[in-house]
This record gives sequence, C-alpha cells and structure tokens, in this order.
Amino acid sequence: MNLIRSLRFKFIVGLTLIMLPLFMLLYYNNVYAMKVVRDKVSLTNMNHLAKNVEQNERVLQETNRYLYSLGERDPDIISLFFLEYGSGDYIIAKQRIMNKFMTDIGFYNLIDSFYLYDAVNDDLLLATAGNYDIKKSVVQRNMPAQMRQLEGDIQRPEWSIVRGGSFNALVKTVRINQQFYAGALVDMNALNDTQQFAESGDRGGAVIVTPDGRALSDSTLNKGQIKLVGDHLTDLESPYQVISEPDSTARQYLMVGIPSAMSDMNYIVLLPEEDMMRNLPFFQQIIRLLPIGAAVILITALFFLRQLLFRPMNALIRGMRRVSRGELDVTLEAPSSSELEFVTRSFNQMIQEIQHLKIDVYEEQLRTREAEFKQLQMQINPHFYLNSLNIIHSLASLQKHELVQQMAGHLADYFRSSLRAGKRVITLNEEMEHIRHYLEIQKLRFPSKLDFELDIDPEVGHVVLPPLTIQPFVENAIIHGFQRRMQSFVIRITARLTETSSSQAEDGMLLLQIVDNGVGFKPVLLEQLQRGEYAKDPGGQHIGIWNVAHRLLVKYGPEAGLTFENRIDGGAAVSIYLPAQTEEQEGGNHAEPVDRG
Repeated sequence: MNLIRSLRFKFIVGLTLIMLPLFMLLYYNNVYAMKVVRDKVSLTNMNHLAKNVEQNERVLQETNRYLYSLGERDPDIISLFFLEYGSGDYIIAKQRIMNKFMTDIGFYNLIDSFYLYDAVNDDLLLATAGNYDIKKSVVQRNMPAQMRQLEGDIQRPEWSIVRGGSFNALVKTVRINQQFYAGALVDMNALNDTQQFAESGDRGGAVIVTPDGRALSDSTLNKGQIKLVGDHLTDLESPYQVISEPDSTARQYLMVGIPSAMSDMNYIVLLPEEDMMRNLPFFQQIIRLLPIGAAVILITALFFLRQLLFRPMNALIRGMRRVSRGELDVTLEAPSSSELEFVTRSFNQMIQEIQHLKIDVYEEQLRTREAEFKQLQMQINPHFYLNSLNIIHSLASLQKHELVQQMAGHLADYFRSSLRAGKRVITLNEEMEHIRHYLEIQKLRFPSKLDFELDIDPEVGHVVLPPLTIQPFVENAIIHGFQRRMQSFVIRITARLTETSSSQAEDGMLLLQIVDNGVGFKPVLLEQLQRGEYAKDPGGQHIGIWNVAHRLLVKYGPEAGLTFENRIDGGAAVSIYLPAQTEEQEGGNHAEPVDRG
C-alpha cells in the first residue's frame, strides 16, 4: 500500500497542519518573552559595565596626564637631574617625591604604585599601597621592555599588561628626561568591579581577559566558563551574545563585553541564562515541553482514530487481500460505528455471493475442460495410418508374408492401444507399450537402419499420464531427425523420477526423455521451441507439440513442462516433466508424489 495515499498518513498530515500554527504561535510568544528579558538584563549589565569601564578609563587617562606633568611641574623630580647621586640634597628630594607619590596614590584610587627610575644609576624609587617587594620586582623586571618602547621619544598612551607572580597588572611608563623615567602600576583586580552584576547568580561573574581569552583578573567564573568566553570574543560589538557550553549540559549564558581603549584587554560579564530567566520558568518549561506536548496530542489522536477507524479499515483491507488470493472463507466482525458496520456487512454479503458464483463457474469450467481434453486427444496426426497401410501393401507385393504378419500384428496391437485414447489417463507402461508397437512398425519400414531403446524405471510404470503424450515427439524424431538414411538411427526413451531439483522439475516429478542421434534441431527452430512459440499457433507446423503441451497445461497447469535441446555428440533431446501420480491419486483433489522408497 502506498503510504502517502493511506488514510493514516493523511490524518497525521492534517492534524499536524492544524496544530503546527498553534504551536508556532506559542513558541514565538515564549521566545519573544525570553528575548525581552535578555534585552532588559543585557541593557542593565551593559550600562553597569560601561560605567565601570568609563571610570577605569578616566582614572587611567588622568594618571597618564599626571605622569607626563611630573617632568614639567615637579621641582623635586627636576632637581634630581642636577643633584649629585647619593648626596644629602639628593636623598631629601627623593623622600619628598616618595611622600608625594604616597599622597597621590590615595587620590588616584585605582593606582597601586607610583615609581621613579634612575636609568643611569639603576635606582628605583617605589611608592606602593601593596606588597613592596613584589611590586618592586615586577617594575624592575619590566623596566627594560618599557624603556625600549619609549625609544625615539615616542610616548605610547596605552598601558602595558605585565605578569607579577600571582597577579596581573597594567603598567604605564613615561620618560622625564635622559636619566629618569616615571610610571604607575595598577592591579587588574582593582579594575574588575567586585559589585555583583544584575542576574549574575552563583555561576556568573565579571572578568578581564586578553583578546586570546586569557584571564587577567580574579573572577568567580571557573576555567571552563573563561574558556567559553575566550571562544566568543570576536563579536563584542553586539549588545550581547547567547553562548552555550559545549558539554552535555549545554548550559546557556548571556555574555556582555566592552573592549578597553587604554590597553589590549576586554571587560566581560557572563550571566547564566537559567538564573536570568528564573522569573520566567513557565515559559521555559513550555518551550521544553512543546515537542512532548505535540507528540502526546498526536499519539492520543492517532490512538482514537486507530480504535474507531484504522483498526476496522485494516481488518477490511486484510479481508480483501485474502479474497484476492482466492480465500473466500472470510467473515469480518461488524465494528461499533454504524457507517463501518454497513460497509462490513456489505462486504460479507458480497463474499457469500462470490462463493456461489465461483462454484458455478468452476463447475462450468470442469465441463468445458473435459470436452476440450477429449477433443485434443483425437487431434493426433493421421499420417501414420496411411504409412502403415503402404508398408503392408509393399510387403505383400514382395510376398514377404512373415513380415506382413508381423506388421499386421503390431498394427493391430497399435490400434488396440489407440482405443485407450478416449480415456482421460493411462499408465506409463500402457503408453510405452503403445510406443513400442509404433517403433516396431517403423523398424519394418526401415530394416537395419532404425533401432530403439526403452529404459523405463520399474517403479514409475504405474504412473499415469494423458494418452499419446510421447508419440508426437517419437514421430517427429523419425520424420525430421532420420535424414541420414545411410547411417543407423537410434531412438532412446527413458522414464524416471527426478533425483534433483531444477527449474522445471522437482522431487516427485516424472521425467520423460526422448533422445536420438539424428541431425538435431535447426538453430532457428530450436530457439522457437525454447521460447514456446509452438503454443501460439495450434494450427501450424508444430500441431503435435502444441497438442501435448496444451493437454499437459489443461491437466497439470504450470507444474508440467517441455524442454528442447541439441546434444553435444549430435542429435536432439526432448524432456517432459509432469507430476508423478498414480491412478488412485488421480481421483483425489490433491495428488501426492509417488513414493520413491
């Protein structure tokens, strides 16, 4: 059955087309509500982050101006260039500079350290609010790189990122003159706002990262979340991004980011979507349950349709298929619905009428086949009778009375056997006795030139077959195969039960073979016979073969058959296959194979 044309498929498609717009509308409504929440939360956090970044950038810019002004406005720093290194005035000037730096650290709340470096004497003056040794080590380690950046009197406004043991920092260094450099150091954690962002929850937070995703500040985010942030830094121009963890949980986050204008880094806020959407659990659940709900509704509808429509329809279809296979003992139970009950009762009534009609037609076919069968049995070629009379006449003219007596005896026995042609079936022994008389007559016609062999398995002698099944092929062998009259012509007839299965013969089949050593079939004729073209023209030159083939078809159907071939060592071979049945089995409805012992 074509699935696309079935009622089940059409109901599913129709129900889906009805439900789909409703589910799409509901889904769109939920998605829109979630988008509104995302937009609102992202805007709030973006504003907060932008404010934080703006404050940081302003402090860094003010620090830049402060550092650049030291060489112009601070008399102590200017005087160091002219004072002798290590002198009393030099030390007093350094102390005043230290005090000024400590005071200014309190004014610039993000600045962790100010420093002044004497490149000529490799002397570092450091004022810090943190661990002095660690900050001094960081500044000293990075001063060569900072000085190289300032070569050529090019002042770089950007702040450099440096690593200081367990923390990261921003460093800004400016050249005061040929000897002194001033700078500031900012701990990254001071730039990262510790205040909780809106809807950040327990699994969210803020972090400062490099363009390649390396974290620069402490954060409540774990390594997996920071790596997730690093994989999505290419689209920070968008108001926000919705990103998902690559593992099996597929937890989603809303990411807001702003790149820094003062250094090569990005300010990031990561918000868990489930915390952000905790006020919309109903909508989230609806989106998750939409496919399940659709499947439940569809399955429920199909269940009711199956009980009310599909099951009775399938029963009706199965009944029709059984009827199409010839099984007329079909009676369907009437379903509960009145419409299908009417259809089922009409079907049962139709089957009963078909049974009666089939019985009548079958009986008529039996009568027609019986008449046709008897008519076919009488269509044997009459030339043999004329030839036999001519042989007797010739022998009598030659006064060969003994041969005339033999001929007359064989002819009488042959005619006596021919009287059995009116019977529906005869045994194989009776058929072979009839053939033997025919061949003995032919031997008298062609003395010393024609011989025959009959090889009949004793266990198949009682097998029955239609009369005159073999004679047309024996007669054709003599007429068409015996053309080399100067050579001896031998016909061999065998009968046995098949030992192996083949395309036309299976176990329990009788195999009859007529083999000669004559000229064989012509290629064109052999091809016609193998294609069964003798069955197309009952009035043509193959009347004898058609007669036998048609009688076998009438009696046995497709189980019986004929094959034709030329032998490798010369001559023709004809094989006849038919079910091996006895006279007792012939009277039954279902003939069974002959017992092969």
